[in-house]
Amino acid sequence: MKLGKILPVMLSLGLLLPFGAQARAADEPAVRVELTSPFALNSAEALSTVQFTVNGNYMVEGQPTLMLMGGQKYFVQLENETLSLYQFGSIGLPVPLVQGVSTLKIIPSLPDSEAATLKVEGKKGAYSYRGAMEFQIGAKGALKRIVPINVVGMESYLKGVVPSEMYASWNREALKAQAVAARTYAVRHMNAKPGSAYINDTVQYQAYEGMKNEKENSNLAVEETRGEVLSHNGSLIEALYGASNGGYTEAPENVWKGSKGSPYLVAKPDPYDAKSDSPNKKWQQTLTIAQLQDKIKSRTPAVGTIKKVEVKETYPSGRIADIAIEGDKGTLHLSKEEARTAFGLKSALYTVKANYGTAVPSPASGDEQLSVYNGATTVHKGTDGLVVTNGVTQATAPSNLVVQGATQIKAPEQNGGAGAGTQASPISVTFTGSGYGHGVGMSQWGAQQMAKEGKTYRDILNFYYNPAQISGGYGTGN
Repeated sequence: MKLGKILPVMLSLGLLLPFGAQARAADEPAVRVELTSPFALNSAEALSTVQFTVNGNYMVEGQPTLMLMGGQKYFVQLENETLSLYQFGSIGLPVPLVQGVSTLKIIPSLPDSEAATLKVEGKKGAYSYRGAMEFQIGAKGALKRIVPINVVGMESYLKGVVPSEMYASWNREALKAQAVAARTYAVRHMNAKPGSAYINDTVQYQAYEGMKNEKENSNLAVEETRGEVLSHNGSLIEALYGASNGGYTEAPENVWKGSKGSPYLVAKPDPYDAKSDSPNKKWQQTLTIAQLQDKIKSRTPAVGTIKKVEVKETYPSGRIADIAIEGDKGTLHLSKEEARTAFGLKSALYTVKANYGTAVPSPASGDEQLSVYNGATTVHKGTDGLVVTNGVTQATAPSNLVVQGATQIKAPEQNGGAGAGTQASPISVTFTGSGYGHGVGMSQWGAQQMAKEGKTYRDILNFYYNPAQISGGYGTGN
């Protein structure tokens, strides 16, 4: 279809739109989101092909005579460090539509139409998105790659974010609080990004899977708070949130190195999270010394063989401020968020307990024994040579015995001596904690609990972000 045939239709439809709809479309900011969800690439893979199907008609920016027709399947291919667009042909051969460009932008022919969607196909399945789709060339190490970017209105973006970050079946007031926090976060981050820059669809920013998780309840939460954001002293706040704070919110300066204090992100008891049904209210995780060694092997200073793990300091919330891992070659200190992420734990609100093996007594009093703590096994001197036993069965061993792979061995001692059943080095460490995530800002489980108790979304936001205030018009004062 020629451009001359498209514009009159678009203009006439624009005149038929209510003034409010035109104003909303003009005022609503766009979000630029790099899409990773459909593709599931490993660390060595670079995206070189993107297949998609359009629902509704789309135009290609800069190609006035080209129209992508609804129901047709297309793909973008990286070729010689340029992008090409193809349509799947009726007999299986692809038909080239655009070749040798650095950027491709595909736009709905009716930009404000909710019906126009683009379905992207990848290893994880098909994901549908509203708005436009832009394809750029990026890099992954030494490899060139396609960067697919969904350019979408803020409210449509939030309809994908809210149910990806919070259960869509939850109380509407909790979902509305989530919508305002997520909107504030997105507007703030997009305002900080110039021109063609973008965020992504992971929890590095906010989880977003297009229309995949949309539900009526969460969509209504977005619509009922349209344009509302949180501001303090005329600026949008950093509206951080997480799953569960374990009953105590945390200040950002106690989580991330270099972070400054904030009047609206403070550490305080959270009775709502504490009363919630969070599955992470209490959790426990045990790591063997070998697992701990592996998790810190790339960190400096090197500690050698771990001998002790000890909490040195905590914040008033109970979260770890400093934990020391002592080894035979040195001591490593982890602080703030490192004390959670280094070990792969759910939160930094935890206690530590070292676990030690127990020596199995030798059969005869006075025998010299060697305790091996990789299975509660004991080697002791018997009448016919060395005896290996687990306390239930035993076997005679040669006079000279080598224990392969046993790194935790207790020095020889007399059976029944004062040191029996003790060990200088732990075999594992148990972490017992509460909460899930960094604990800064709004607890999603706490928000749900407040909503269950009859609190409104304004009450929820006031509890977690006070003294920030809700304002409309995306914080522009409109």
